[in-house]
Amino acid sequence: MKTSIKNIILSGLLLSTAFSSCKKSTFDDNYYNPEASVEADIPRLFSGLLYNQSKSSSNTIMPRYWNLYVFQLPTLGTYSQLFGYTSSPGMYEQKTAYSQSRWQYYYTAPLASYKEITKFYETLTTNEDKEGYKIFLQTSKVFLYDQTAQMIDMWGDIPFSEAGQVILTGGTIINGKYDDQEALYNQMIDDLKVIADELNNNKTATYYKQMFDKADLLNLGNLEKWKIYANSLRLRLAMRISYANETKARQVVTEILGNPTSYPVVTTLANSIKIDARGTELRSVVGVDGIKNSFESSGFNYAPGFIINNLMKPSSDPRLQVFFSKNIKGEYLGLDPNLDATTQENQISGNLISRVDSATFSRNDKFPGIIITPAEVSFLKAEANERWGIGNSAETEYKNGIKQSIDFWYYVNALNDNADGTAYVAKTKPTDAQVNTFLSHALIAYTGSKQEKLEKIASQNWLNFSVIQAQHAWAEYRRTNFPKLTFSRDNGSQQSPTPPSRLLYPENERTYNPINYQNVKDKDNLTTKLFWDIN
Repeated sequence: MKTSIKNIILSGLLLSTAFSSCKKSTFDDNYYNPEASVEADIPRLFSGLLYNQSKSSSNTIMPRYWNLYVFQLPTLGTYSQLFGYTSSPGMYEQKTAYSQSRWQYYYTAPLASYKEITKFYETLTTNEDKEGYKIFLQTSKVFLYDQTAQMIDMWGDIPFSEAGQVILTGGTIINGKYDDQEALYNQMIDDLKVIADELNNNKTATYYKQMFDKADLLNLGNLEKWKIYANSLRLRLAMRISYANETKARQVVTEILGNPTSYPVVTTLANSIKIDARGTELRSVVGVDGIKNSFESSGFNYAPGFIINNLMKPSSDPRLQVFFSKNIKGEYLGLDPNLDATTQENQISGNLISRVDSATFSRNDKFPGIIITPAEVSFLKAEANERWGIGNSAETEYKNGIKQSIDFWYYVNALNDNADGTAYVAKTKPTDAQVNTFLSHALIAYTGSKQEKLEKIASQNWLNFSVIQAQHAWAEYRRTNFPKLTFSRDNGSQQSPTPPSRLLYPENERTYNPINYQNVKDKDNLTTKLFWDIN
């Protein structure tokens, strides 16, 4: 029988999201690896939603081999120019088998886990249980919406409301319709407010809260951080739609920034949203699925051209030394994607191109799974003030964002514990005087016209994402058209001579969900822009 990939939940998947009973003796054994047991319950389903060891290579939060090496670096890293790629035939073409695997991960991991959680929640028979387990439902939806927004940002319309129905129907296959991308965005923005308000009034009983604390791999049971996650995500989504629906975006941003007590957002390293690389399962380097193989296989660690040659090196950016290494001449040089292939290859073979800093990235066993940083939030605040006069001054938030970015990346650099046997010593952070000098450089100083200021905000936001969060860098680049990147044309490609505006739907959608695919077929091309991409 032919079935849609988003609705096939095979027995193996059911096991991969299944957990045993709530006895502590069995919980620890299945904390990261839920397929080790055969009975499901909500706490372990929740842990599996946040991180499932059996699907770790495809994980979109922690830096893992498949997601980085196969999909994110060569595809999104190229489209956002945060990865140093060579001018080669087909450089912008999508490897549909790889994008299909990224698509499948969403439907068989976070979405499937969430559907299982809702299924078990609906079977609860007492009001006490329903009220107690509600915290799992609320917070899992925040995480799911984060993942869902990323899917929309790559493809546009996606199956959502009817996806994964086989879990709820007990075996009856329902091919999911494609939900409208703008409607989904509005739904998520509105629902995140409801969740934030509910978290503000949370009164979860101790028995359930203790289970939640144990199962929460992300925020370790800290409900304040879940509120911060929900509000910061809502701010991100509101700004993402701000050129397409300025009225709604402005209303949402005003509400959030105007009431920080009820709607706190990420402001410090301490309340940033990330999964720390702790214990054995969440280590970042060790093993074939780690960040080391992602960057150090087949030249996926070349430093990008624009970010070094046009932005960081001319301004003496203090983040250079924790982002990239110097070349054989002791200089920083990025791989210019607009040079001809021969020149590029000569630069590479001559060791003239800088590489992604191994101490910060590829050899850092404690590299975290980054979700939302304080710098990103500050840059969004700066843009909101520059455009609408909301909140603190744009210059203040812009400078805060840069300082927070510097602090964050030096923090990540210092996490390296030499697990690979090296004797690395963390880089010395710049002094306040050095940072202030950097902030006064003409390329960085908050001066110029309104558009020039917005360009500086967007460029710093793009830079801060780094290739680790290339999905957001690519989305923000399309939304703002900043920084002003130049992409050479691949005249040898009929499919994609220039970077696309979206990803093509996987082949399996055309094969196994043909009726619903017909409704989006006309949109399924490389030039169709997402609803928020109107600049």
